Amino acid sequence: MLKFSKVAIPLVSVGFVLTWGVIQWLPLDLGGLSNPIWSYAEQTLQQSIDGRITANAALTELSLVRLTSYLIFAWLVLYYGQDAENAELFLKTVIYSAFGYAFYGAWALSTGATDILWFGERPSKVDLSSTFVNRNSAATYFGMCALAATAYCYSELRKKLRRSGGSYGMSYFVESIFSRQVGLFFVISIMLWGALLLTHSRAGILSSLAGLLVFVFLVLGPFSIRDERANGSKTFSMIGVAGTALCGIVAILFASGQGLGSRLYRQGFGDSYRLEVYEIASNMISDYPLTGIGLGAFPTMMPFYPSSDLPVNLVWDKIHNSYLELIVGLGIPAAAIVLAVFGWAFYRCVKGTYARKKSKKFPVIGICSIVILGIHSLVDFSIEIQAVALVFICLLSLGVSQSFTTRELRK
Repeated sequence: MLKFSKVAIPLVSVGFVLTWGVIQWLPLDLGGLSNPIWSYAEQTLQQSIDGRITANAALTELSLVRLTSYLIFAWLVLYYGQDAENAELFLKTVIYSAFGYAFYGAWALSTGATDILWFGERPSKVDLSSTFVNRNSAATYFGMCALAATAYCYSELRKKLRRSGGSYGMSYFVESIFSRQVGLFFVISIMLWGALLLTHSRAGILSSLAGLLVFVFLVLGPFSIRDERANGSKTFSMIGVAGTALCGIVAILFASGQGLGSRLYRQGFGDSYRLEVYEIASNMISDYPLTGIGLGAFPTMMPFYPSSDLPVNLVWDKIHNSYLELIVGLGIPAAAIVLAVFGWAFYRCVKGTYARKKSKKFPVIGICSIVILGIHSLVDFSIEIQAVALVFICLLSLGVSQSFTTRELRK
């Protein structure tokens, strides 16, 4: 089983970040580091108020609770995911549940359902968002799960072709794709890719396609069926397999991507409002580079940085860039630690993809998940949605736990 020492540095690093978040939240005036908002409140209310580094104690407390739960969840998946059967169960649970959400989203879209289950009115009647309020969050979720299902489908295909002894023709190859053990995940993959495209999220779809390209690269390299080839046997180029996958996605795009094309035609890729918010976030970082304004406290500080270029009828409670949100909230040093932890996880997954002889799909899925969420986080806040964050942590933790070889675990 996975020893704590193997993942101690990243987990302890996140623990230090949480400790810093607690220090931000505590009512202590540490050398005049308290946010000026508490002085304004004291003058307005005409009563003594303890200063804090965070501008909003309630939001920071909520953020700390969420981050603590993420850390505990990551350790549980890392620990139990080291077992191959547990890892398979975790991954299948993610894929099957995503299929259920995609099916519900397609049903709601086709029937014109006005409510999200019993939670209230659906914001859009033309975009598939399933149980998500924001279509961008739905796109990130379905993108990660679609890649997971695709990787699992490909892994099952590898197993079936391996049983042929490395010698197979086109008919057997096609038959293998539509066999019971492969065909189920092939259908789920198509369903999830279709759900992704029906969200009409520009950044969500493009970041997922970037993840797909990374997957194709890994298919051509360390995750290739060519690893199973027998000497002198008749095989098919993996470029053909990758091309088949891409053609399938293009076909789905033509079938369900009209709304995306319409959005790109009307709005392009840019968003001037986001750029203005990014500038405000940059000013906050300049004012509080080391201490930050407190986890989750951006909405509280936003009114202190007015902009005539932002419409007054829109509420900006998110920066729409999770990197900036992290730096604004924690400060540059603590944010750098968090990003370094994700960098370590990415390195472990890459290493596992090349080093492991079995269960390579898990580090491959971890890599693709980081690519999807890493790109999308540049222009949105999907990682800040708990449902997306938990699925991402699950997939990434499975990738890390299955990246260690038996030799590494024995040391």
